[in-house]
Amino acid sequence: MKFITFGEVLMRLSTEPSRTFKTTDQFNLNIGGSEMNVALSLAASGIDTAMITVVPDNPFGNRIVTILNNNNVDTSNIRLDGPRLGTYFLEQGFNIRSSSVVYDRKYSSFEQTKAGDFDFKKIFEDYDWFHFSGINPALSGDIQEILFEAVRTASEIGLKISSDLNFRGSLWTFEEARKTMPQYIKYCDVIFGYEPLELIEDGKDIKDGLERNPDTETLQPILKKIHEVYDVSHIAFTQRTVIHSNKHIIKGVYSTPSGLVETNTYKVEILDRIGTGDAFTAGILHGLINETDHEKTLQKALGNMLYKHTISGDSIMEDISIMDKFLDTTQEVKR
Repeated sequence: MKFITFGEVLMRLSTEPSRTFKTTDQFNLNIGGSEMNVALSLAASGIDTAMITVVPDNPFGNRIVTILNNNNVDTSNIRLDGPRLGTYFLEQGFNIRSSSVVYDRKYSSFEQTKAGDFDFKKIFEDYDWFHFSGINPALSGDIQEILFEAVRTASEIGLKISSDLNFRGSLWTFEEARKTMPQYIKYCDVIFGYEPLELIEDGKDIKDGLERNPDTETLQPILKKIHEVYDVSHIAFTQRTVIHSNKHIIKGVYSTPSGLVETNTYKVEILDRIGTGDAFTAGILHGLINETDHEKTLQKALGNMLYKHTISGDSIMEDISIMDKFLDTTQEVKR
């Protein structure tokens, strides 16, 4: 099965954990982005993977193409065009000090993409699965239009479609995201998360007022409603409890119309949290592509995610098929 993603690639400039934006005099550079992170993880696990994006024709854009090529991600549908690479600055948190992000991605090569720049019908001819994230439509009206064309075309051709609902509050409001995402999700077979997604009943969203990590009994009727309203076959997500910036408790949840499975909870110490959700997403997709049973898929996905917490940078490039073994070495919190 051949897999292709669409999304922006960013340059990340990070402080050392002992420094803040106010005190640092140097930054560490990494390259990443939600869809790129997923593509790299799947390619490292033997999936035939490609990416659609736009990067500038300069040393940074060429570096991105080289990274992808060197890690077996096809770059034939990457355009070298536009003025600049989108950037974000990360102040790495430590203990009681949370991490923080400042975006500088306005007028990037990807953000300046216009409708008609990609022939999705031709691109998708050779692929079986299309993936995108909820970050894309937050960038501009033009990107919303392009993404809708991509999703609709993928559906018409018969590709499986997945989306990580990724919400970025610095890019748009929660209300905007809830109203915008349904037009894409109605085409999806798999989604990651259940917010931001409109689910109106008796004039209000039935998810309003939910706790951060609702229990299974509370979630099941809501997930059932999403399966029914959006005709989504698979919903996967994690629940994270923060002890402090470098220690979290995490578990995975996987829902289908026939029921729900969840993992135990695991405590993890954090070297780098960026890209951990993408590692989970890649793990679930890897299981679905390889037709692994749901419980084992969830175990491998969570293992991939926990392992990513121990790696600096945006991406993890390890074999997902063996990642469940790391759950045995992770301190488990009995509930």
